[in-house]
Amino acid sequence: MPTSQNPMTSQRLPSWMTSLSAVFVLAIGLPLIAVLVFGAMAFGDLSALISLAGTVLPEYLANTVLLCLMGLSVALALGVSSAWLLSQYRVPFGRVLEWGMILPMAMPAYVVAYAYTDALDYSGWISTALRESLLNWGLLAPRVGAYPWFEIRSLWGAALILGVALSPYVALLARTAFDERQANLAEAARLSGLTSRQAFFRVILPMARPALVAGGALVIMECLADYGTVAFFSVQTLSTGLFKTWFSYGDRNGAALIGLMMLVMAFALLAWERSARGGASYAGRARPVVNREPLRGMARVWVPVVCSIAGLLGFVLPMLLLVHAALSENVELRAGTLLAQAGQTALYAGYAVLLILPIAVLQAYVLRSNTQSWLAKATRLACSGYAVPGLVVAVGLLAWSAIFTQSMMAWFDWRITLTVTSLLVLGGYLTRFFTVGFSSVETSMNRITSSLDWSARSLGLSPIRVLQLVHLPMLRRGVLVGGLLVFVDVVKELPITLVLRPFNVETLAVAAHNFAADERLADAAWPSMAIALVGLIPVLVLGPRAR
Repeated sequence: MPTSQNPMTSQRLPSWMTSLSAVFVLAIGLPLIAVLVFGAMAFGDLSALISLAGTVLPEYLANTVLLCLMGLSVALALGVSSAWLLSQYRVPFGRVLEWGMILPMAMPAYVVAYAYTDALDYSGWISTALRESLLNWGLLAPRVGAYPWFEIRSLWGAALILGVALSPYVALLARTAFDERQANLAEAARLSGLTSRQAFFRVILPMARPALVAGGALVIMECLADYGTVAFFSVQTLSTGLFKTWFSYGDRNGAALIGLMMLVMAFALLAWERSARGGASYAGRARPVVNREPLRGMARVWVPVVCSIAGLLGFVLPMLLLVHAALSENVELRAGTLLAQAGQTALYAGYAVLLILPIAVLQAYVLRSNTQSWLAKATRLACSGYAVPGLVVAVGLLAWSAIFTQSMMAWFDWRITLTVTSLLVLGGYLTRFFTVGFSSVETSMNRITSSLDWSARSLGLSPIRVLQLVHLPMLRRGVLVGGLLVFVDVVKELPITLVLRPFNVETLAVAAHNFAADERLADAAWPSMAIALVGLIPVLVLGPRAR
């Protein structure tokens, strides 16, 4: 019996399993197909294209590019510096700082924006107290009218907040790369007579390029997809432009064009990331750092400070500001309303987990049988949905909803609409977060040796029984981790829920957004804190092991 044969091919999968897998892949990709099709059709409407190009599109594009570049710069500065210092040196409180490095993952960027705006806006309590102190100390001259003051609700403010909030993407991948490479390369660099700084820039950093490219691409994708932060700061980007063009101006063709641009940019980022990583990949097995250099002198002070910046700015300080806002005298905790919002949030997140995880298990099992099939390639393409902004996914689903409604009325005279239903919300979650659950399940599936499949097949078990009796028990950890990550991502998701939710549904993210949009930032503090506490769960469960 040839050992090179895939054990899963000795008995073909049932046709219904392959067909069901294909249906799921199509369902995941439907919103993206809609944006591609309707966006391409909208190019035929020259008036919409000319109107956009001659008015708001240049501003949307310029602000989006600047936001991505500035956010990437902040994330790289924080992520690479903290990852290298913790990897190279024996830093005091190193274990605590490793947790702090990934703390910003627990708090969405728009929640961080709410916290800082309430305190640092011109009328915020910290800004007001600071101006009064400067006046009392004679450092600020009395004047009529407003004082010149830094404006956090701006493009640079949004980029700074997004960079801090997304820095763990870079930090985790960079730390893994540094740990894998440092032991060998640092030794070689020392033998070559290079200093630690020279070794970092000439040897370590270039070898970590694949990880940095992957982390940087994730940061840019998230900056491109962000809606909550830029909408609250009134920054005119492609995402806010898409929302206004579709829902405020009713310009479907213009919205389709903007959505197509965002989709093309997301796919271009994916292609660039894979191409850049393909040119430089890791070799050899991971080798953890054993001997880190001790810190001396003032480095024992400033190194821990540098490593703690992301955690302090991205979670600790915003959480303290939210607590202060929530406990202010003019805010009343409406426990019943908050519990109802938390219940609806948990319900939608739970439904998303129950929808995504079984599909992820099925897809991973089918791909295990033949990784070169057209279905495997289609599944990989469907996984790109995570890179697509949630607002684009929502617009794609609304387009299909309109087609379905019109078809039902034309063919059967049925007045059925899917415009705002829970079904559309779950469909958006499936497209956006399928990759999260699938990646975790597939990783666990790949760890199952083929000998177990051979043994099960030799006992006469059918493919479905092999999945049930052999694979599922061994996939338990991957399924649990994937379910946890999907649950938390759904809790933090704003655009899909905001656009597609039924009118009587208000999740924590939507409640916080609505309060903030009405400038009731203190009222937004309670749902914002609840989101952050839920987001803290995977950080505490997985911790630095996530890398």
